[in-house]
Amino acid sequence: MFLTILNGLLPVAVAMALGWLAGRLSILRHDNATVLATYVVKFALPFALFVAAATTAPEKILDPAMAICLTFGLMGSYVVALLVGKLVFRHDLKTSTMQALVCAYPDMAYFGAPVLAAVFGPSGFLLVLVGNLITSIIMLPITIVLVQISGKGSFGAGWQQGFRVLGSSLLGAAANPIVFLPIFGLLLSLSAVPLPAPVHASVDIIGKSAAGASLFALGLMLYGEKFRINANVLSNLAIKNFLMPSLMCAGALALGMAVIPTQEAIITGAVPTATAAAMFALRNKAYTADATSTILASTILGIFTTAGLIALFAA
Repeated sequence: MFLTILNGLLPVAVAMALGWLAGRLSILRHDNATVLATYVVKFALPFALFVAAATTAPEKILDPAMAICLTFGLMGSYVVALLVGKLVFRHDLKTSTMQALVCAYPDMAYFGAPVLAAVFGPSGFLLVLVGNLITSIIMLPITIVLVQISGKGSFGAGWQQGFRVLGSSLLGAAANPIVFLPIFGLLLSLSAVPLPAPVHASVDIIGKSAAGASLFALGLMLYGEKFRINANVLSNLAIKNFLMPSLMCAGALALGMAVIPTQEAIITGAVPTATAAAMFALRNKAYTADATSTILASTILGIFTTAGLIALFAA
């Protein structure tokens, strides 16, 4: 169990530490993190999700119960966090949207995958793929639409203007690589069209850099930032580290899922917030300080919650 947690956490800590040292030693400036964030969100992460979707057998992707359970846990947490941001903390729409993304976007690929694989074997990767497809096809487009709407004003000027804003926002979301590339990969998988080896190698070399680049950028972001615990961060931790796995458990029980898939879904919900959420916050210049503090605190807390769940399920 100790090695399982260490394998999941040590690479995260090393990459973040290198980014922090780059800022501390003046090798890079704090502002350079914006460039890295753009690279992750626009190139590396979309290609990583595309390769994962295109190279997975369709019968492994099409599991209705698992997809519904993960959607309920992920998007349920998203809606709760969005309402908390708007109604409790009185944030504007863009800030509330970034808070919702921070609370509902778990680090399935870079934290969850090694833990799930070590505990459950190769089947653990299936949840990572399905979960990433849900975030790519549902969560991220909604986030992009809400951010674009917040920049164009509300629907208060009339329904006609509101639909124009929504339509242009949906088109902008559809044109975003992190949305259309995973969907394209899913279509290739469902159509049984294999990726040619040269194409696979070309996109995979970019996709594999997503983990290191995002963690390095987060470490660089943290240099010069004061780590803080406030009401926003505490509410984010409650939603991400406790509410989400509870929703996963409730969804699995309601759907009558088997024991092992239920345990996999709960651990998926318990992993910490993804660094990509901080990249989105930095890219949109909203909620950056609370996002980075939430990721740090969520990662530390995630060590104990994930270890506790593994011990509980092993018993």
